[in-house]
Amino acid sequence: MAEGSTPTDHARPALRILVVSQYFPPDMGAPAGRFRDFAQRWIAQGHEVTVVTGLPHFPGGRIHEAYRRRAPFFSEELDGVRVARCWIHTRPGRGGRPLAYATFLLTACIRVVFDRSLAADVVITTSPPPSVWLPGLLAAWTRRVPMVLDIRDIWPEAIVQSGRLKNPLVAGIFEGGARLLYRLADRISTVTHGWKARLVELGVRADKIEILPNGVDVETFDAEAEGPLPPAFDALDPACAWFTYAGILNTPQGLDIVVDGFARLRDLDADAYARSQLVLVGEGPREQELRDQSARLGLDRVVFVPRQPRAAVYALLRRSFAVLVTLRPRKDTSTVPSKLYECLASGRPVLFQGAGEGAETLRTAGGGTVVTPGDPDAIASAMASYVRDPERADREGARGRSFVIEGFDRSAITSRFADLLESVRSGART
Repeated sequence: MAEGSTPTDHARPALRILVVSQYFPPDMGAPAGRFRDFAQRWIAQGHEVTVVTGLPHFPGGRIHEAYRRRAPFFSEELDGVRVARCWIHTRPGRGGRPLAYATFLLTACIRVVFDRSLAADVVITTSPPPSVWLPGLLAAWTRRVPMVLDIRDIWPEAIVQSGRLKNPLVAGIFEGGARLLYRLADRISTVTHGWKARLVELGVRADKIEILPNGVDVETFDAEAEGPLPPAFDALDPACAWFTYAGILNTPQGLDIVVDGFARLRDLDADAYARSQLVLVGEGPREQELRDQSARLGLDRVVFVPRQPRAAVYALLRRSFAVLVTLRPRKDTSTVPSKLYECLASGRPVLFQGAGEGAETLRTAGGGTVVTPGDPDAIASAMASYVRDPERADREGARGRSFVIEGFDRSAITSRFADLLESVRSGART
């Protein structure tokens, strides 16, 4: 680095960044969105970004039609990002996700070892799932470059606590692999203070860990939120207060509790119920169960909308009365759902069903209401309170938006991440 330069000096040499991620758009979810935004901003700063990933299939478990019957390895360009696709095998329902993990582990290892066009000055491996760790290490070792491990949840702890992994032998193998990866990574980035504290408890040096929260690209959000609502939202009544959830319709989100809460709103305040709609946007394994539950409860004001492009979701969030971020009761207290920042950026109040660091983030922002996870009566009460006092909803929405602009704009987080990568490239291996 030239004398007198700083980590943010645009004159520094461009980085060749190689990201290994199981998911990338058009996949949904936190890792896909996180590294789509990072990659686009790094490219705008003059860096070169390549993402090694699988075929898009999340969350439905079906390979997207446009990606079927393709060669096992191929590349495409998405918004300036070179995307190196690797074949995976998956299926909807039980067993599909482990299949995807295992096949990506195999094909990604083959690609990073033998595809010498995947040049890099630094490798980022983002987990979960744990299937990325070996291709990430191989990519770094075969190119003799450092590796940064990006952790959004600590596995196998997370899946053991959730009950999805009960075999102690398999859990022990995963745990050993995770500890080895922590030791071999040159630096570790993670998204919450709680995850950093846990990594320190697991033996990782605190000075090896950087907190880089998910955040939201406010500039992109504002530009896309200005667009019109597509015909998919025609069933929404513009005269109603829309309580909107947009994301994966899966068990951890606890959306059955939200539907139950909306039914109890009808009993608590019939007028508030009549002036509201519960809008569920997305797809996932619990969709049919939620539809059946709504029908069983006789709810005539629940609207299901299929998965939409990001711009359409942003436009809907901006026009909603309030937005929902929900989690079932869970043992960990360190999760901050990535969608929380996008919802706060909408300028609408957030109704958060959850606890821990996510709940504390919303309380600090002053941007909404936290309800105890698993309590449908609390959800009904919060909805009724907002409908009765729309000015309060506006005030909280404005506070939440200011909060993310000041501290969680992804443009600033992206620059901090680039500084971390530059320091890793310039320094000795840890």
